[in-house]
Amino acid sequence: MASNEGAEGSGMPGAGNGNLVDPSTQHATPIFQATLTSEVATPTSQVTSSRAGGKRKRTSAVWNEMEEKIENGQLKDECNYCHKKFTAGPRAGTNHLPLHLESCPARHAPIGPKQQKLRLTKGEGGKVILESVIFYQEKARRDLGLMICEHEYPLSIMEHSGFRRFCSSLQPLFKMVCRNTIRNDIVAMHSAQREKMVNFFATFKHRVAVTTDLWTAGYQKRGYMAVTAHYIDDTWNLKSFLMRFAYVPCPHSAEVICEALYECLVEWHLEQKISIVTLDNCTSNDKAMVILPDKLDTSSLMLDGQLMHMRCAAHILNLIVKDGMSVLEQGIERLHDRVAFWSATPKRH
Repeated sequence: MASNEGAEGSGMPGAGNGNLVDPSTQHATPIFQATLTSEVATPTSQVTSSRAGGKRKRTSAVWNEMEEKIENGQLKDECNYCHKKFTAGPRAGTNHLPLHLESCPARHAPIGPKQQKLRLTKGEGGKVILESVIFYQEKARRDLGLMICEHEYPLSIMEHSGFRRFCSSLQPLFKMVCRNTIRNDIVAMHSAQREKMVNFFATFKHRVAVTTDLWTAGYQKRGYMAVTAHYIDDTWNLKSFLMRFAYVPCPHSAEVICEALYECLVEWHLEQKISIVTLDNCTSNDKAMVILPDKLDTSSLMLDGQLMHMRCAAHILNLIVKDGMSVLEQGIERLHDRVAFWSATPKRH
């Protein structure tokens, strides 16, 4: 910040000497002074008083968030957050400064300090538009969490030095967080979105098709169930939402599968809005779909539940292909060996 007033001994914290020189006796020479922010606080042991009457160390903590400036030949105390100015001098004291910091709206803003930047955008007719943008730390963290979920990045990406360096070069104002913090942000976003969707389905008047799948993780030896809802909205667009991805304890019997699916339907207010339920073609799923209609109101189902159970066509096709491949297994293996032999070296190729 350029100023035409003041001299080397100005009342800025961290100045070289503590003498206050009358601006009227100095030449109008521009002096560039660095504005202190609340994030870079000058140690009070190095800050000396600029008031007349000698050098004294400043012991008040307000000087970490306030600074002295000369305005129209008068000494003023300015807040680093709202830039409000207060009377300063040997007789003014500092009692009124902590009171202002406690009630300063900019200091206690929930979003934090906002920094305006300029950005070039492309307008109509190839014109370039210069507009101002404001950086929000919370929005950047939310977008980062959505990026991790959308592309299935590991949470350890937050600790990668290259990723941190890249984010710092894009936006130096962004404060990088750790993996635990971004995990909590993702869980909080999921809870908020889940509550919205539960309330949405509570007032939903159309039918919903449900697909579910259950499998056992190889490295954990645990069974998990995923339940997805599909429906067509008022604009005739197909929508799909993952309602549940939960651990299901063993044994994965028909009763256990039926109870887990029924709890999910009740939780999302869909027990009376089901059109069909699609599952893999296995014995336990078939038995589960025999038990499930007894838990539901059959009058709310199409044809009293006769069309509710739908076997997954993709799973049936997969079983057919596996049976066919088992017959051709020996021939395919021999063919692989011949291709591997002739392509092993450039000379054979």
